[in-house]
Amino acid sequence: MNGRKVNLAFLISVLLYIGCVFALPLLLPRLFSNLVVNNLICETVMVMPGFLFMLFSGEKLTGFLHFKRMKPGTVLMIVPFTMFSMSAITLVNLISQFFVENTSAAMMENYQVAEMPFLQVLFSVGIFAPFCEELACRGIFYRGYRKSGSAFYAMLLSALLFALMHMNINQAMYAFVMGIISVLLVEATGSLWSSVLYHGLINSSQIVLMYGMLRVNPSAYSEAASALNTDMLVYGLAGYLVITAVSLPVAWAILVWMSGHEGRRGVLLELWRERKNRGSGTVQESQKSQTVTEKKKDKLVTVPLLLALILCGAVMILTAMSQWLIKLVVDHLGW
Repeated sequence: MNGRKVNLAFLISVLLYIGCVFALPLLLPRLFSNLVVNNLICETVMVMPGFLFMLFSGEKLTGFLHFKRMKPGTVLMIVPFTMFSMSAITLVNLISQFFVENTSAAMMENYQVAEMPFLQVLFSVGIFAPFCEELACRGIFYRGYRKSGSAFYAMLLSALLFALMHMNINQAMYAFVMGIISVLLVEATGSLWSSVLYHGLINSSQIVLMYGMLRVNPSAYSEAASALNTDMLVYGLAGYLVITAVSLPVAWAILVWMSGHEGRRGVLLELWRERKNRGSGTVQESQKSQTVTEKKKDKLVTVPLLLALILCGAVMILTAMSQWLIKLVVDHLGW
């Protein structure tokens, strides 16, 4: 599994995802009107092409994906790490709302999540989705890119694919930041389970918050969105800039502690150094030499990746434009 195969697998995933989101609801409207079912199908579609490519590449699953055990202390420290790093994700989410709406909150309200069984929603969004997305992005995509380039560029590209998977500008912006943080966590702990837990904690906490809000008031998001203005966003942004400036160094300190606790001290610094050492398969193997032919053969950016970027960009732009037009019509008619 290398970068070229990752790019082709991602393009196929995008095409299948677009088909699921835009075509199947027209054929099976009742099935896809359910958030849980919709999410289970879409997540499976996104991860399956890469998983099949990996299988046919002859990779050993646990070794290639780095599903390794972590020490109990590391597992426990992922909880405060999540708490202190979430401010950066929220900050970027606020910045995106200067241009587009909060897509995930709107989706929860539109699907009438508060009327669904809580455990079903929690499993679908808080457990199944994080596992599939981490398996694809920090597992298959990241490891595949690392075989074709340095861990640093693999981190950036896998975070980009993670962002594009969400197919809307709001989620894509903060997903990119989350993707980078997740790779750093995986490198610090040496285990993909760390990012699965991290992602699951973030999604689950948001589900609990949104579910509780919508149970009290089913129109909570609509009312909040209509009351939201630029001044409120500016104040929120200023507040989270301060919070992030304080909490992010703490998150980094926890990350460094976890890397030392797992016997991987110095791995984060080595990842940064690798930005100039394309062609290595792992951080520890960054000094191993490769031929010029191999470097040219395994390009990180290929035609399938460019096509996937164009498709995802087009979907994001069309989605943002449709949201803007709907808001314009609603405001004009006073609905």
